[in-house]
Amino acid sequence: MALLTGKKALVTGARKGIGRGAAIRLAAEGADVGVNDIVDDGVTHETASLVRERGRKASVHVGDVSSLEGIDQTMDDFLSQHGRIDILVNNAIFPGQSKPLFDVDEAYWDSMMELSLKGYFFAAQRAAREMVDQGGGGSIVCLSSVHAFRAFQDWTVYGVAKAGLRRMVKGLAVDLAGTGINANCIAPGYIDNRLPESGLEPEPDDLSDKPGQALRIPSSRGGVPSDIAGAVVFLCSDMGGYVNGETLLVDGGMIASGGILD
Repeated sequence: MALLTGKKALVTGARKGIGRGAAIRLAAEGADVGVNDIVDDGVTHETASLVRERGRKASVHVGDVSSLEGIDQTMDDFLSQHGRIDILVNNAIFPGQSKPLFDVDEAYWDSMMELSLKGYFFAAQRAAREMVDQGGGGSIVCLSSVHAFRAFQDWTVYGVAKAGLRRMVKGLAVDLAGTGINANCIAPGYIDNRLPESGLEPEPDDLSDKPGQALRIPSSRGGVPSDIAGAVVFLCSDMGGYVNGETLLVDGGMIASGGILD
């Protein structure tokens, strides 16, 4: 039996990679899905088509969710087509995430925080307001990162934003107590977000013949979007109903080993 039958889910940054994987898996579990991205092209619309192939309604919402205007436009459009929102997956990412310390300027800092922290907060706020008004609770999932747990060279600004999300969902969980709304993070490790030449996602990198890298990722393979999508479904379904204000590491053991894929 599908775990999310009849739910209405909005996924930001759903053009490809983790966002696409989450949209497809949510649809497979019975949810109708709004596909948001800043890019309006065939790849974005292909994600919506993949949702429809699973028998669910799909809508495309092109907009910049780093701004309140873009968030409200996206949410208004989503609600006009779906009538309610039960699930928000905050996944939109800022391109060019790593930068050496002395190359960081104010524009880079502001762009990273506007999307990866401010945008996630105000999208969660708007979604939570709608969920409270419509009744029935809901789920908010934010994509954090292993960078929220460890410092890696040239990733300081990105790590600050992702660590902020860990604290944000704790606050959301407390502030939304009694509403039936859960807020959580997922912290992926190394995930191959490339568009595959065929199929839904790339084949996992096999690390079994690379002892050094396998030690860094004890699962002995790289991650793929479906690894994260499974965690999204868990947190948005009754199976994860008692998980609230937490950050779930989905990293193949990377943080446990203290390493990172070179």
